[in-house]
Amino acid sequence: MNALTQPIVAEQPLAKSQHDLHNARSLLDATLRFVRQQSKTTDDPFVISRFGDVHIRIEVAAALLERAQEFLNRHEDDSEISVAIAESHLASAQALSTVSDAEFELTGQRTVLPGSLQDPLRWKLHLIGNFRLNGIRPVQLA
Repeated sequence: MNALTQPIVAEQPLAKSQHDLHNARSLLDATLRFVRQQSKTTDDPFVISRFGDVHIRIEVAAALLERAQEFLNRHEDDSEISVAIAESHLASAQALSTVSDAEFELTGQRTVLPGSLQDPLRWKLHLIGNFRLNGIRPVQLA
């Protein structure tokens, strides 16, 4: 079982990352099916590159999710756990956003995705950057 196949447990700190990653993978699969069936652009270098970019972003998000899960399982330093969770949330949300943008570009459609106004990503960037640059430890789990 890996980050793309493990069950989502709502109260777990990484549930948001898991949910976004699952949605990103599902949306990518649907977009791939549409482009293969409805489009004659499967030879277009832009289209090919776009799918490569989206795939890599999903894989990076999955790797960061697995890394954060390992930190949680080993009960590492709380600051490192908080930063790892923030990195996972950010990468998963960005992967989902990238897939959504690619879906619109390549199909002319956009699947409605749940908003994340309760969890602004810019603060995750700040938490990660402040810890890595200045050594400022996060106050709580991200």
